Amino acid sequence: MSSERQLRGFILSRFFMVLIVTSMVEFAIITAVNRFLIPSTIKFFNLESVVTPESSEKLFLILFVVVATAVVNKVWPFFNVSPDSAYNALIGLLSGTDGSNKAAVQTVINLHENPGAAWLLALSLLVIAIILITPYIIGGIVFALSSAREIRMLEREKEEARRNEEKRRYLMISNIVHDLKTPMTTVYGYAKALNDGMVPPEKNTEYHEAIMAKTDRMNEVVALLLDYVKLDSEGFTLKKEKIDICETVRECCAVSYTDIEVAGDTIAVTIPDEPINIEADSNQMKRVITNLITNAIRHNPEGTRIGVFVIADEDIRIFVADSGDEIPAPLKEQIFEPFVTGDESRASTGGTGLGLPLSARICEMHGYSFKLVQKPEINRYRLGEEFKKTFVITI
Repeated sequence: MSSERQLRGFILSRFFMVLIVTSMVEFAIITAVNRFLIPSTIKFFNLESVVTPESSEKLFLILFVVVATAVVNKVWPFFNVSPDSAYNALIGLLSGTDGSNKAAVQTVINLHENPGAAWLLALSLLVIAIILITPYIIGGIVFALSSAREIRMLEREKEEARRNEEKRRYLMISNIVHDLKTPMTTVYGYAKALNDGMVPPEKNTEYHEAIMAKTDRMNEVVALLLDYVKLDSEGFTLKKEKIDICETVRECCAVSYTDIEVAGDTIAVTIPDEPINIEADSNQMKRVITNLITNAIRHNPEGTRIGVFVIADEDIRIFVADSGDEIPAPLKEQIFEPFVTGDESRASTGGTGLGLPLSARICEMHGYSFKLVQKPEINRYRLGEEFKKTFVITI
């Protein structure tokens, strides 16, 4: 749709631009024809006795009617309108009007009596007519060529976008296969070892726990993938309602508190006591905030300080910050793409790479801004010197 609007806008703007330029050129040409070309033509061919510059305008009208009726009579004979009858009707109409019309009538009568001069003048007027319509022809050609060039460019951009989307999907499928194959292989190996009696009894519990952990990993990947695909489906809509965003953020922090302690991290929470009501999908917003806190736990070393802030001034902003290492520039540009984890080995202990894309998509559907801010830009939010990066949701 965007490319279609762009094309419509280009065609309309280019059409009016060509129309304005063509009209200005045409006005200049008409002025030159009336003041210089027609008088010079009449003088050059010695036609002063049969035609005057003052009558030339009406003469164009008469010749146009005669030629047009001849064409109509040829193409549609059932009209039965001959050039002679049209000529006589027009002569009768012009004879009773102002002096310039009478001069044109007299010119036609003179040309009727002098066929050689009539042909010479007709040829001259044909050349002048071609000169007059040339700007429109050139303008039409310029408009057509520029429109065709714009269409080809948009088609190339669309084709390139399609190829990039295909590459992205193929990469996504490859990453899904990778993230599922590794734990599946482990599960199969452990299960086969248990089935073949190769595991000592004292190791059975350890193997069963490993199988369960790998199975949980596969379930997590599949569940997140289904959620990510569901958000882009045509039938999915947000269930917006009036919610207190402060209470929502508190609930997410409470749910994540145990995981933060287990990871050896600490958390600082700054949320206004008074409610801040917004229209949003409560479950989806909880998912976004929980994803960001989980992301801070998983991708930072033990002892990381996590900060969750809700600040309401001109806008309502939610910050999930941490004191961990900054994200390198190349990865920073890709972290909102599916299956980008920052872990080159894609170890199964890391994240799925779907949490941030899922969060970004949910914020986009709400109409919220969602971005990553690192030092030194993070300093302008005054969250604390200890925090090196933060994800910001602007409502």
